[in-house]
Order: sequence, then C-alpha cells, then structure tokens
Amino acid sequence: MNNIIEQLRLQSEAFQESFKLLSKAKNLEDLAHHFFQILRDNLQVENGLIAFKNKENSEWQQLFSGEKTNADYQHFLDSTDEFNIIPINDSVFNIAVKYPFADHSTFAILLGRKRDRTTFDEFDKIMLQFFLQQLNSAYQFYMARQKEKQLIFALNHRVLQLNSLIDTSIEISRLQETSQLLHLALQRVLALTNASKGMLRIKMGKKVLEKIYFPFPFKSKNLEQDKYKISASFRFLNKVYRFYLFEKESREGIVKFDGTDQLLLDAFTRQVHVALENDYLYEQSLEKERIDHEISIAGTIQKNLIPKALAQIEGYDQYGINIPTKFIGGDYYDCIPLPDGRFVFIMADVSGKGIAASLLVSTLHASAHAFLSGPFELESLVAKLNEVIFDAATIDKYITAVFSVLDPKKNELLTVNAGHNPTYILRRNKGVEQLTTGGIPLGMMRQSFPYKSSTCVLHPGDSVFYYTDGVTEAMNEGGEQYEDFKSIQELLVSQQSSTAKNFIDNLVADLNDFTGDTPQSDDITALYVMKNKI
Repeated sequence: MNNIIEQLRLQSEAFQESFKLLSKAKNLEDLAHHFFQILRDNLQVENGLIAFKNKENSEWQQLFSGEKTNADYQHFLDSTDEFNIIPINDSVFNIAVKYPFADHSTFAILLGRKRDRTTFDEFDKIMLQFFLQQLNSAYQFYMARQKEKQLIFALNHRVLQLNSLIDTSIEISRLQETSQLLHLALQRVLALTNASKGMLRIKMGKKVLEKIYFPFPFKSKNLEQDKYKISASFRFLNKVYRFYLFEKESREGIVKFDGTDQLLLDAFTRQVHVALENDYLYEQSLEKERIDHEISIAGTIQKNLIPKALAQIEGYDQYGINIPTKFIGGDYYDCIPLPDGRFVFIMADVSGKGIAASLLVSTLHASAHAFLSGPFELESLVAKLNEVIFDAATIDKYITAVFSVLDPKKNELLTVNAGHNPTYILRRNKGVEQLTTGGIPLGMMRQSFPYKSSTCVLHPGDSVFYYTDGVTEAMNEGGEQYEDFKSIQELLVSQQSSTAKNFIDNLVADLNDFTGDTPQSDDITALYVMKNKI
C-alpha cells in the first residue's frame, strides 16, 4: 500500500514538473521540444516527431523531430483531424497521435520505440493522455500569453496613434495655407493608420476639382470595390473632401484595416474639417477687419460732409444735429453760402442705411456743391440732382430731400420739397405753416414732372424747422412712434426757445424721454433756423 502511495506521489510530482516545463515555452517549437522531453523521460521513448497545423493554414509545420529521416509521413498527418492514439507499422515510429484543440488547431505526434523495447501498453496510453491534457493546458496558456502580448502591443500602438492624432491636429491647426494643410493631412493620416498609400479627392457636385496623392500618384479606378481600403469624408463650402487609405501594412504583410483605423480616420477627418473652418473663419475675420476699417473711413468721410459748424448768417441763428443709428448713416444736412450772399439749406434722407446710403449722400453732396458754384434756378437744380441720383442709385435706393435758398437781405425763403417730410415755419405768434411744394424723391424716376417751388418771407421771431423721419418715427418700448405722442406742430410750439441750439437740445431730450432704453431705429437729423427778433 505504501509503495502505491509513494508511486502516486512521484507521479504527481512528475506531472507538476512537466507542466512547469511546458509553461516555460516561448514559442511552439519550444513547446514541442519540451513535450517530447517529457514523453522521453516518462514513457522512455527513443525518438519522435511533432507537427502542428493552424486552423487557417492547411500545411503542416514540423515543430520537432528526434530522428533524422527522409520518410514521408504526410499520409498519416492528413488522414484525420479527430483525436486518435493508434499503433502504426513503421520502421521508425510505432505509435501515432492526433490531438485537436478547441481553436481547431491540431498537434500530430509520432513516437518511436521504447528504450526497453517493450510495446506501448494501456498504462502508457493513459499516461500519454494525461500528458496530452497538459499539452493542451500549456498550449492554451501559451496562446493566452500571445494574445495578451498582442493586446498590450495593440493598446500601446493605439496610444501612440492617439498621441500622434493630437500632435497632428495641433500641427495642422497652425497652418493657414489650405494646400499645405491638405497635403500634410494626407501624409499624417497614412502614418497614423500604417496605410501604404492614400488619396484626397475634392469634388463640387459631380466635378472633381482636385486629387492629392501620397506618397506618389497612382491609378484610382474602382475605388469602392477595393477591399483593402477605408474612407471618410466631410462637406465644407459646397465641396466634398474624401480621404481614401489603401493597403494597411503589418508584420504579416498587407492586411485589412480594422475598426480602430476607421475611427482614427473619422476623427482625423473631423480635425481637418475644423482646421479648414478655422482657416476660413480667420480669413473672414481679416476680411471683416479690412471692411470695418473701410467702413470706418467711409463713416469719417461722411461725418466730414456734415458741417461741424454752420455758416454765420447776419440776422439769423441756426443749429443742426445728426445722430446716426450706425457708424454710417443715410441722413445729410448742409448750409452752403453762395457768392451773392444767399444761403442754401439742404435736408436729405436716403432710403436704407449703410455704405450704399453713404455713397448716395456723398454723390448728393458733391453734385450739389458743383451745381451751386455757378448761376442756377432752384427748380432746375433739383431736377439735375434727380438725374444724377437716378444714374448713381440702384432700383431700391432714392433720396427724399428739401432744398431752400435764403436771401437774408430780403428775408425770403425759396423752397423745393423732393418727396421729403414737410418743412415747418413757426411764426412769432405761434402759428405753424407747412412747406410741401416740390416733386418726387431724387432718383425715383429719371424723367419726372417739373419741380415746383414756394416762397415765403421770414419776419423777426419766425423759425424754420427741417428734419428727417427719424424724429417723428422714434419708437418707445411699446412700439409707439413719437409723432403719435406729439405732433411737430405741438413740438414747435412747446419747445419754442430763445436760441436755435436750445431748441435742438430740448428736442433731443424730449425724444430720449419718450424712447427710454429702446434702441434708436433710425437716424435723427434736424436743423433749426431762427430769424432774430429786432
């Protein structure tokens, strides 16, 4: 009984030692060599041959051979893939084993004679099965280690790819030349995914605008049928940018791209999209700065068209104001002295605002000053200005305006109203008169009915009020207009002042009280002319 226990103990230790030996295998050849060493020590076999067939490979790979022989054992190796321990009649080998694993790979083992020249009995076969189970466990352990190494390698590779993606994204974001950005992007994404070659195609509609290749141009027909490629695209400014990557390189040769490669390409494509957008927005910001600078200059020029101080007229007091809603407005007023001692007042409002309105204001200013440099009749002057504005303006642009000629010696005021708000005269006795005679706005029609004028005489204490609709249509937070709250006649009577400046200041204060915090909706322009009291 003690002998049996001791034998079992020794056998158990042998099994443990054999598994330790098998577990140390660094490759399949080591595994086969150690396994034959175990069989030699425990079954006393003289020689052997061990082969291996992978499930994806129909060819047998000889891992170990303890006998130099040229004999062909392929017929046995190919006979079956089922587990078998069978005797064979051969001059070198006496027993053959086929041992398939769970992953469908198979070990084939040929064993020679035993050193004591005895035959393999049932106990030997039982022992062989124990060792085969150890081989199976050791093989699974070996494959698990290989997969672990592959996983670690893959994870390290992915980390490297992600770091490269971040570095590349930073690099391309710094480029401000689109062509350089796209070439660099294609080059970097190939490095990220280990692709052999790549192409970036840019299309607008069905038209191919450009193809960029790396590392060299190649034929690119039947792109969608190539099984060794991945692609990703984005749309920007009506153009479709599509990256194609071909033939992923690996230690095993050309392989298919995996899901991570597609994710990297998708992420990288988004980065290129963002870089192009940033480059575009940067250019737009520079262009906006240039436009803002030009608008600033245009606004300064327009402000210079409006007199900083009105000409002094003997016997009269006058004051004007212009408050644009934007940097460039569409209102204009002026007081132009004539060589014969008379003065021309102009109050104008261009439909719309901005640069287009500013250009028409400049045209009106220049043309009026040019026409007033010589003899003129007011009605003819306004007709000429109408033709000039019509030729200069677009179909939706026109100018409403009032033109007055004041003769301080005769105190006569000749006025033509070109579709503008009425000009009001406040008499000393607080009576209010309107001057509306004239014609259509400037630039509305090139050929128009003749402009007509009206004449009135100003007496001491009388005042003339010119304004644009930014005054009457100023709105409060409730959407009510100032003219709904107070008419111009009421304004003139209630704000009758001792000086022109005082009247304008009171007008602006009254408008501010009415509108409150409501943003200004239109340019506010007004001119007040008073005939001094004797």
